[in-house]
Amino acid sequence: MSLVARLTLALLLITAFATPLLAQRHTDLIEGEDRLGITTMMYYTYQDWSETLKNKGGEFRFDSFRLWAQTEFSENFYASAQYRLYDGWETPHHLWIGHQFASGNLKLGQTWVPFGIHYAPYDDWGNIPYYVGLEDDYDYGLSWDYTPDSPLALNLGFFKNQQLASDSRMRYDTDIFSGGPGADDIIAGRKANEETNQLNARLAWSLPVGDGAMELAVSGLWGQIYNQETTEFGTRQAYAAHANLSSGPWHAYLQGTSYDYTQKLPDTALPGEEDWLNVASWNFAYEIPRKASLLSTGAAYDLNGEKLTVHANYSRLTGGTSEADSWLWTGGLRSFWQNVDVFLEAYYGRNDPQLSGEASGYGRDADQTDFRIDLRFFYRLSLVKAKQQPKASWR
Repeated sequence: MSLVARLTLALLLITAFATPLLAQRHTDLIEGEDRLGITTMMYYTYQDWSETLKNKGGEFRFDSFRLWAQTEFSENFYASAQYRLYDGWETPHHLWIGHQFASGNLKLGQTWVPFGIHYAPYDDWGNIPYYVGLEDDYDYGLSWDYTPDSPLALNLGFFKNQQLASDSRMRYDTDIFSGGPGADDIIAGRKANEETNQLNARLAWSLPVGDGAMELAVSGLWGQIYNQETTEFGTRQAYAAHANLSSGPWHAYLQGTSYDYTQKLPDTALPGEEDWLNVASWNFAYEIPRKASLLSTGAAYDLNGEKLTVHANYSRLTGGTSEADSWLWTGGLRSFWQNVDVFLEAYYGRNDPQLSGEASGYGRDADQTDFRIDLRFFYRLSLVKAKQQPKASWR
């Protein structure tokens, strides 16, 4: 199918189903009256592991073109979708229909998996919990957000399977990968696993702090790993506790996470293979340890309201049979001006395969340290708006 045909099909689908974008990235937030729009991004990058870019002093690149929409079918029924086209690959971000109740909402489709902080890092790169599949994840299932008129909020979800075919690398979020190694992947071989039958629960408590609030929350995940070759089920469980503060110009978060997965590989599997899982995101497959602990934290300060913000994030994974760890620092400035967002950011990490693609995997001791600088430009444009302002409960 040609690019024009894919864009036309995506526009038709999005117009039919439509979207409030729930990820808390500022670049993806749209106004309540918006119905259809686009976001596009380009960036300048310098990468210390690339001799070509070092010799040239970096270069500009195209990142993505995003189609988004939102609509309501009646007073209480609504829908949401987003589709993205990157350089050489494409993926849906989310697609769901929902019903608004007096104290919550119910969603069906590819929707947010309630676990931990929805999206906490203040940069555009993400952190290690995201790249092991435990943050900003969207899978197919049913989710219930209960938000009574009290400081407490409860999120529940049951997810039958991940967002795309388990052998697809072309995905926005991070999921278990069933395919074999490709030219750019860093997996040892095919393990034929996929996610299924996942239950999530998240309980949050909000308390006032200054002229803002702090959210304290605990999360749990319980699910299965189905092996396509043995037809047996392994297990998944993960737990997290976090605090997320926003008060005046200050923003900060802290989260601790632990997960433990088992997989049912064939008898022909080599010794030690069961200690590492294959996952994929951003058109790239890599390994994570089957069991690990994670720490993630960050802070941001608004220099000019929300129009100019300085930020820094740190995340670390400890675990894996090599007793190695992975860590990632990010920091920089972000500026929001009408429909244009600009991020100037630096990223510095160790044993982080998503940073350079040269580390052997999260938790693997490659002693690979990488550094890059990006200058990212987002342009967001609303194409269609509603005649009347929808209810605030949409968001």
